[in-house]
Amino acid sequence: MTNLAGHDMESMIEAFAGAEGEAPRAFVVYTVKGFGLPLAGHKDNHAGLMTPEQMAEFKRSMGIADGEEWEPFAGLDRPEDELRAFLGAVPLAAAKRPATPSRVPVSITPPAREETASTQAAFGRVLNALGKEHSAFARHIVTTSPDVTVSTGLGGWVNHTRLFHRTPEPDVFRLENVPSPQRWGRSPAGRHIELGIAENNLFLLLSALGLSDRLFGARLLPIGTLYDPFIARGLDALTYGCYSGARFIVVGTPSGLALAPEGGAHQSITTPLIGLGQDGLTALEPAFVDELAVMLEWAFDHIQQDDGGAVYLRLSTRPVVQPDRALTPALRNAILEGGYWLREPVRGSRLAIVFSGAVAPEAMEAHARIAEDMPEAGLLCVTSADRLHRDWRSPGASAPLAERLLAPLAPDADLITVLDGHPATLSWLGGVGGRRVRPLGVDHFGQSGDIPDLYRAYGIDADAIVEAAARACVDRVRR
Repeated sequence: MTNLAGHDMESMIEAFAGAEGEAPRAFVVYTVKGFGLPLAGHKDNHAGLMTPEQMAEFKRSMGIADGEEWEPFAGLDRPEDELRAFLGAVPLAAAKRPATPSRVPVSITPPAREETASTQAAFGRVLNALGKEHSAFARHIVTTSPDVTVSTGLGGWVNHTRLFHRTPEPDVFRLENVPSPQRWGRSPAGRHIELGIAENNLFLLLSALGLSDRLFGARLLPIGTLYDPFIARGLDALTYGCYSGARFIVVGTPSGLALAPEGGAHQSITTPLIGLGQDGLTALEPAFVDELAVMLEWAFDHIQQDDGGAVYLRLSTRPVVQPDRALTPALRNAILEGGYWLREPVRGSRLAIVFSGAVAPEAMEAHARIAEDMPEAGLLCVTSADRLHRDWRSPGASAPLAERLLAPLAPDADLITVLDGHPATLSWLGGVGGRRVRPLGVDHFGQSGDIPDLYRAYGIDADAIVEAAARACVDRVRR
C-alpha cells in the first residue's frame, strides 16, 4: 500500500475546515514514510540513502537543475517574485518579532536562621515570602508542579497567588467541606499551574514558559517542582527545552535517600549526573539554607541573561544543623562558582573529605573524628559539581577553581568524596592534579528503612567515611 490518503492536502484542508464548535477534534492522518521516493514504505528506509542515479531521477521529476538544490523556489511553476510577494504578506511572516523585555531586578531575602532546617523547607519559605510581595520581580514568577505542589514546598506560594485557570472556578474542596489548609480556587490571575502526574508535561510547560520573552515579548520567571527521582520521566522534554534555549528553574526535591521508608522507587541516584551532563542546564546542590538563598537569587538572574540557561536545584527534606556565619562576598562567590573549604586544610595535607548536599552532617562528623589524629585534613563543600567541572574543562582556563581549591593539598593526597547520589558525580576530582580518590555514594536502589540505616547500608555514613580515610592511610604506607 503506497498511498493511504495522508498525503492528500486537499482532503486535509477540507477536514480542518469542517471542524466546527469548541469541542476538541482528533485527525488521524495515515502517511507513508518516504512518500514519493524510490524507497517509500520500505522497512529499512529509516537510515536508507538513495543512489546517485535515484537522486538524479528524483531531481528531474521535481524540475530541479544541478546547483539549485537549496534554492527555495526551484522546480515551482510560479514566478519567484509572485511567490515572494505572497509569502511576505501572510500574517505569520509579516508579524514583527517581539522585543526582548528588559531584565527584572532580583532580590531574595534569606529565611530567618534556624538551628536545624532542610533546603526544601527553606525553599518553601522563600516562595511563601515572595507570594506576599507585590514587587515587579514577584509578579513575573509563575510556578507549576505535577501533582506534588504541597509536598515540594509550594503550598504557601499557591495560597497567596492562587491557581491559574482561563475562567474563574471555585474551590471545590471547600464547597464539599473537605478540610484543607490549601486554597484551590482558580482564576485567570493565578500564578500556579497545577498538573496531573505527568513529568513530561511539566518540562514541556516549563520550556514554553521559558521561551515567552522571545515568542511574545513578555518575560516570565518559571519554576517547576517535582520529586527528584522522577526527573528521568521527562528527560526527553527537558533535553529539547534546553536545546531550544528555554529559561526556567526546576527544583528536584526531595532527593537521594530522603524518602527512604518508601523504597527504591522514591530514591534518586543518577540525577546529579543528569545535572552534570545536560547542556543548557546548570545544576546546583546546596547543603545549607544560606547557600540556597544565594543560589536562588543567582538562578533568577541567570535565566534572564543573554548567555544564561536553565537551572536545576537538587534539594533535600533532611533537616541539618545550620552554620552560624556571615555570607561574605567571597563566600557568596565561592558558593556560586562550585565549592569552598568548610574546614581549611593545612598546606601539604595528605587527606581531604569532599562532600555535596545532604550528607553534610556525616562529612562533618567524620572530619571531626579524623582531625583528632590528622588535624591538617580538610573538609571541602561542593555546591555545584556541574559548575566546578565545567570550569575545570574550559579551554584556556588559566586557574580553574577546582585546581585552586585543591592546591593546598599534597600532590599525593587522598580525596574521600561522598554524596547522596551516584559517586561518579565527584570522583572526577581525582583528575585534578592526579590525586587518588575513594568515591562514596549510592549506585543501586531498592532498600527501605530510615535514613541512618540506609546511609549505613550504602556506605555513606560517618563510619564509612572514616573507614575510607583509614584505608587510604594504610595504602599510602604500603606504597
